Amino acid sequence: MQVFSGVSNDRNFLNRARAVYGVASRREHDMADRLTALDAMFLYMERPNVQMHVASVAVLDPSALPDGRLRFKDLKALVAARIHKVPRFRQKVEFLPLNVGRPMWVDDAHFDLDFHMRRAALPEPGGHAELADYVQRVHSRALDRSRSLWEMYLIEGLEDGRVAVYTKTHHAMIDGLSGIDIASVLYDLAPDEPVGEAEPWTPEPTPSTAELMRRWAVDSVTHPMEAAAVQASTAMHAPRAAVGATRTALASVRTVIGSGRAPVSPFNVEVSQSRRFSFGDVALEDAKAIKNAFGTTVNDVILTVTAGALGRLLEARDDDVGDLSLRAMVPVSTRDESQRMAFGNRVSMFFVDVPVGPMDPAERLRLIATQTRDLKEKRQALGAASIVGMTRWAPPTLHALAARLTSKQRFINLVVSNVPGPNVPLYLAGVRLIAMYPLMPLIERTALSIAITSLSGVMGFGFTGDWDALPDIDALPAHLTAAVGDLKKAAGV
Repeated sequence: MQVFSGVSNDRNFLNRARAVYGVASRREHDMADRLTALDAMFLYMERPNVQMHVASVAVLDPSALPDGRLRFKDLKALVAARIHKVPRFRQKVEFLPLNVGRPMWVDDAHFDLDFHMRRAALPEPGGHAELADYVQRVHSRALDRSRSLWEMYLIEGLEDGRVAVYTKTHHAMIDGLSGIDIASVLYDLAPDEPVGEAEPWTPEPTPSTAELMRRWAVDSVTHPMEAAAVQASTAMHAPRAAVGATRTALASVRTVIGSGRAPVSPFNVEVSQSRRFSFGDVALEDAKAIKNAFGTTVNDVILTVTAGALGRLLEARDDDVGDLSLRAMVPVSTRDESQRMAFGNRVSMFFVDVPVGPMDPAERLRLIATQTRDLKEKRQALGAASIVGMTRWAPPTLHALAARLTSKQRFINLVVSNVPGPNVPLYLAGVRLIAMYPLMPLIERTALSIAITSLSGVMGFGFTGDWDALPDIDALPAHLTAAVGDLKKAAGV
């Protein structure tokens, strides 16, 4: 899953990204008011104990500012000046009567930036434990569906004079890659970039029930016809390719289904409403040195050190790990360049079995790398995408039912998601970004999600767990560090 490829030294990248984003967001605002099948699925899956929002914690160092402070009013001014570049962030979800069609995005007539932006302070000493405790409690609260589905918190009182910005957004709005792209609207490549001025905005009138039904009727007729026309054109001009793609899709679907049930693990329990959170760092240069030494990929390294950390966690619990392997769902982006900066979810997934029992770390990496290479060759991710795509034109009631059945899955033990970003210094309202730690949703009977965001040379690992199932989640960063050290030693770096 690659984003911002080839931009490490491109000082004009964010400006070009914003230009692309403005076009894409306007086009989406004008032409794609209805939620996609996958976006709607994230709404249908939601329960009191399963909140489908994603989030991130950005840790920043304001010491270079004249007074060494990032003021809430300055952060708010930045968002106000640039929010017009992300029009979805002033829209809300409108459900159709009797759920006859997928929900639609409409302008929030009562949009109020003061509601979405908030301020907090940590108790002393403002360290890892205090920040994680505050974030996990805020993260446990669902978003208000009557408003635009996002919140942002400026968190003050971190040790060493640092601050954090916690941002929470519903998964129906963004996936990992579009989330990184949206960050390019707020983050700059230099501390003295002009903030800009807030543009006047008047929301479009909220559609009446009759208008919503009219849009649904037009959309229901137009979009399937367009899809059929595209498919017919593809088959006419490249029949062999069309047949080959169909065979590949069916084969990869069989691969996904044929993987069977995931192993029994302590991470597959009914989740509660409350979450725990912890976070840790891995230097990107360390991950690259390891992957170069063994001829693998950074994602293979991530899965390997994750498996090592989980093995240590379970051993500390006195669990019998033996030759246990856990099945991780690994989201992968299906975006192409034309979809860069677009809202919504364009994502599929791999299913990777990661050995967590006692093992030579180099052998663990070899096993994982062999498996991921094989999965890519079998194009398993396409099969996973096809499963989601099958529901695209399903009646919403059946679609919602399918989403709820999916959430009770028995095919995975945890989620591991990696979203790389630009390896250059980034600034928010003139303040240097130190690291960013993502938080992923939990689904029913999957009590652990691990997400990684690589920015400015730091791979920030965010561990999100169920409150009851992961009481020892704060030990995972140390286990991660130890697993990285073992792999570096094996690699001789």
